[in-house]
Amino acid sequence: MLRFQVFVEVKITLATKVKIDEIDAKILKILLLESRTSFTDIATACKITVTAVRMHYKRLWKEGVINGEVMLINPHCLGYQHIVDLCITNAIEDDKEVTKFLETKPYIAGLVGPCGDYNFLGKVATRNLKKLHDIIDEMEANSCIKHVDALIWAKAANIEYPENLIIKPLKENNRQDRKILINNHQERPVITLDEMDKKIAKILSINARTPFNKIATELNVSSKTIIQRYKKLRNNLFTSSSITVDLSKLGYKAFANLYLKVSNRSRMNEIYAQILEIPNLIVIIRLIGNYDLYCGLVLENFEQMFDANVKIRKIIGVESTTVHLTMLPPAWPLNLFPSLIDSEAIAPKYWQ
Repeated sequence: MLRFQVFVEVKITLATKVKIDEIDAKILKILLLESRTSFTDIATACKITVTAVRMHYKRLWKEGVINGEVMLINPHCLGYQHIVDLCITNAIEDDKEVTKFLETKPYIAGLVGPCGDYNFLGKVATRNLKKLHDIIDEMEANSCIKHVDALIWAKAANIEYPENLIIKPLKENNRQDRKILINNHQERPVITLDEMDKKIAKILSINARTPFNKIATELNVSSKTIIQRYKKLRNNLFTSSSITVDLSKLGYKAFANLYLKVSNRSRMNEIYAQILEIPNLIVIIRLIGNYDLYCGLVLENFEQMFDANVKIRKIIGVESTTVHLTMLPPAWPLNLFPSLIDSEAIAPKYWQ
């Protein structure tokens, strides 16, 4: 029997929703899927002039709807085989002491909490599981920490589904678009980056629309060299190119973190496909540990969470679901891994 637990631990701040029209919404959808799309191509898709595209684009930036342009990094290509969520339990009265302890550890990043049964959640990137074991031992040696659970990401690339995000006044997308992407998670080999590759990757990971000629000038090489290097990186290191958006400006109020247990892993692809049918479910991560899947769902209201619950209950093979409601991230998609490009550290400073 499917068990559904909800933990509400979110302080909802009423943000000002920005009024956008259908053209704004189309531009956002295009750039979420490929941030380097030219204004000319956007103009053709929206059937407006390039000047009009530029005006809409600048306004979306000014209003704070768009707040970044990023290339998302595949950490596996850099040799980081394991991305792990560390779920930390301690007595509430020890929160301050545990916070101080965790902040001194370079391997812990993205520290948040509380979340459900846990006081803190943090992320770790490791090249091997032995290091993870050592980290957990060190943390549990602290007398204030009762226990640490590890949720290992089976894959850390292609986990975002921006095409699932509803941007009003546009309606939901064609379901077929989502299904095509389920099998688009091919493995990519570990690659070696030289210094120029690293410089190009770092620039584009935090400013994806940077013109190639500007990068060439900065690095004192030809634009042709930059383009050739970019094509190599785009086929390996970069999983996608996207703008980042402030979801609160689009009318969303909270983020639902769903943790699913699956009764039959052989049905995982079918379950995966059916989960992607849920509107506004924009993140899926396969896990190894206490749960089998993590899903991220953005909400305008609580009714949408109840609707998602009904859909999940109908999926054959889902044994139980636990939900934690948290505040929206300031920018989505999350740009988690750029600091791994040239870092030998276990966790990137960027996450902190």
